[in-house]
Amino acid sequence: MKIHNLPLPDFSRKSFLIVEDYEGMRGILRDLLGRAGATRIDFAASGDSALTMLEKTRYDAVLCDLHLGQGKNGQQVLEEARLRQLLAPHGVWLMISAEKSSEMVMGTAETRPDDYLVKPISETLLFIRLRHQMDKKQVLAPIEQAMRDHEYLKAMRLVDQLLATHSAYTWDLKRLKAELALQSGDLEQARAVFEDALGQRDLPWARLGLARILFQDNQLEQARQHLLRITGGSRAYLDAHDWLARTLESLGDLDGAQKALEHALSLSPHVAARQSSLGEVAARRGDLETAARAYRRGIELARNSRNASVEPYLSLARVLLARGESGEAAEVIGRLGVDMKHDSNAQFLARVMEIPIRLNSGGEQAASQLLAELAPSLRHDAHRLPPELAFDLAGPLLQLGDRETLDAVFTNLLANHHEHPDYANRVRTLYAEAGREEEGVKLVEEATRSALDIMDRGVSLSRAGKLDEALTLLREACHKLPGNPRLLLNHAYLLITHMEQHGRDLHLVYEALECIKTARRSAPHDKRVGELLAKLEQVGA
Repeated sequence: MKIHNLPLPDFSRKSFLIVEDYEGMRGILRDLLGRAGATRIDFAASGDSALTMLEKTRYDAVLCDLHLGQGKNGQQVLEEARLRQLLAPHGVWLMISAEKSSEMVMGTAETRPDDYLVKPISETLLFIRLRHQMDKKQVLAPIEQAMRDHEYLKAMRLVDQLLATHSAYTWDLKRLKAELALQSGDLEQARAVFEDALGQRDLPWARLGLARILFQDNQLEQARQHLLRITGGSRAYLDAHDWLARTLESLGDLDGAQKALEHALSLSPHVAARQSSLGEVAARRGDLETAARAYRRGIELARNSRNASVEPYLSLARVLLARGESGEAAEVIGRLGVDMKHDSNAQFLARVMEIPIRLNSGGEQAASQLLAELAPSLRHDAHRLPPELAFDLAGPLLQLGDRETLDAVFTNLLANHHEHPDYANRVRTLYAEAGREEEGVKLVEEATRSALDIMDRGVSLSRAGKLDEALTLLREACHKLPGNPRLLLNHAYLLITHMEQHGRDLHLVYEALECIKTARRSAPHDKRVGELLAKLEQVGA
């Protein structure tokens, strides 16, 4: 069967990976590609073997079935391949499935493969889709590579050059340009692109981008209006439901936030991060049954993948303790220890969570023994505790009489998160309820002041021309307070300033980049993140 009056594409120089658990289908796809001259074709029958193949070879195209039997499905393979950058910048990912249900199609769309084909596959459709995507990815590959290298200004220049040629991919390029402007902290340019696009068509991606900017500018009601327009008119943009939930939560509408997440999950239930978000909102509302169910689902979805995180386990254990189910909480933490047995930090946090679990199950002596064993690490490595786990420890530390560890934990928490007034208020309340009101006020003031003093000293030293001393000070401070985004960004700024004066140094580039990336995880909407990435890129120009 030939493509209707169209010549067969020439795939003789292209490499392909077929990921399919059914041998017969592997043969069909091989024969179809062979008709277009393809000879470099590899096969994988499972998700794990596909990832092994992708580690060795950067294919021009991957044809992956959505359902792969036991183990990872195609959606999870694509997510992990992207996370680990196992795909070539020009590589095409075609997802294939016999599944036509709305839930599966929506879930697959969220992973954003380059295209999606439903079985049975015709030669005509396969070749048209492959050729189109290969042509497009080849044109956009230099931009993709620049973005992977965190060279956003270079990527922006490449986008502008292609836009000037009136490329066939104008809308893809405009969307890329707006995303690049957001990444480099240029919110005004991003806004201009989004508004220009909306002036021509009612494009959901442009409206969502504008809503994100409004959210960052704390114009929450305007953001909400844009997001409602998207979620009411397009089921495909499930990211908009996540942003709507985030916006409603910031507006104090937890009921609305939960409904937005539940609606998105009814359309695409296989997203671990969204399940965890639902768990968090439901827990805040006191809907512990929904919270527990969502956290369990999120853990199952992320298990044995690079997306696995310790937080959902801790959160689920916290919810179960609130329901009086200490035994179930202990099982969850035991599961954490097994699922993340090679992660030393996860092992440490699992043992810490055992303290309130043992205490809640009536094992005060066992809790006291474990605390005695962990107390030195808790004081020295308090920065390793997520904020909510620090508060989980407060009651047990008070009940077991370990004030020294309590003070160390909250001093570190507040120094790392001195720009979060909610944490300071919670600590003051906690100490007041324990009959230590004055001590709580003093601890909050001193912890906040210590972090600010370090940054002020760094600024003063740099202004006095003592840049090396300033770098030494902030480097030591970042080691002690690795969760303070403002401190990390200040340190990155000084590293960049040093290179502007003394020349580019690859070690300092990596140090600054790591600071910026860590800060972005803690403060994803901080405008300085993008600005410093752009400034770091300019150092090499």
